[in-house]
Order: sequence, then C-alpha cells, then structure tokens
Amino acid sequence: MPRGVPFTGESLSRYLAGQKRWNEAREWRARETEAGRPSAYGDFCRAHGLCPACAATGVSLNENGAGFKTVGSSGNLPLYEQCGACGGTGRIVNPS
Repeated sequence: MPRGVPFTGESLSRYLAGQKRWNEAREWRARETEAGRPSAYGDFCRAHGLCPACAATGVSLNENGAGFKTVGSSGNLPLYEQCGACGGTGRIVNPS
C-alpha cells in the first residue's frame, strides 16, 4: 500500500517552488523547441533532475494530472500518496 503523507512541509514547499519554476520552464521549452529538441514538461523535469511523474512535488498526481491522489486521512488532515517513482523526494532517482 502506498505511504500516505500530509501535503504540508516539504511537499508543500516543493509544490510552491514548482509554481515559481513555470516561467523558467516555459522559457526553457521555447528555446528547446526552437532548437528542434524535445521540449515537453517531462523533458524539462529530466533536464533539471526533477521527477516528471509527480511534477517534482513528491506526491502522486491524479490520473487526470489535476490534483493529487488521496489515500486516507489522519484526523481532519488528508493524506496523499507518496510518489513511487521518486520515493517522495521530488527528484529523479538514479538507479544503482
């Protein structure tokens, strides 16, 4: 069963950092497109060591990509599924 984590602390910080990164990502994607190289958001994430599976938040996205998967609650606090691709770090995990 996936580990449930609250969307506070590190997850929230990574989410907010991602919001600030949108302009950087848009500019990077425009440059890559102009150069004829792959330029999807996933390509941006991989080029910057960010987990594309969770948009660098460490929390699994819903199937439709809007919002995050909930896996239960702790009192009134919803718990979200930790990203299995990066183990909740928001960074690309290098295989050993």
